[in-house]
Amino acid sequence: AGLDRRLRSCARFPVDGTMSDIDTALLAAAAAENAAVYGYSLAGARLQNAQDKTAARAAYDLHRAQVQAVTQWLAARSATPQPPAPAYDLPSPVNDAAAARALLAAIEESTAAAYADVVAVTGGALQRAAALALQSAAVREAGWRGTSVPFPGLIGRVGPDASG
Repeated sequence: AGLDRRLRSCARFPVDGTMSDIDTALLAAAAAENAAVYGYSLAGARLQNAQDKTAARAAYDLHRAQVQAVTQWLAARSATPQPPAPAYDLPSPVNDAAAARALLAAIEESTAAAYADVVAVTGGALQRAAALALQSAAVREAGWRGTSVPFPGLIGRVGPDASG
């Protein structure tokens, strides 16, 4: 979604001035998590039923924890994420519960996409952790959207050989 593209530019280079694909993917994941925390705090106020509010609060707490986890992954690589922005551009206004649910689905889609990128360029324990984060985002996205998607985190992406 649009959130994903806007957040990918929020990167600070590691101390040695170089940035690998892994660093780029992790920085994008950190930015997506910070945007998720912002989005959940905004959209949560527009949700109306107790079940949605409870789910949003749990997801908010999870995204806050993921910010810390991704920050630790980056620190292990001598990279530092940008601090959270004071506000983020949203794909549409959040004036009611339906708009809040749509925003939360878009946030989870964006977060899943960021973790899909991490999965694509890493291996081992980091890849497993990113895959679990992608899976978690996909489950939350399906909950907010009301339906699942065939390839979470890959919606709207076109590969280099997809023109034929």
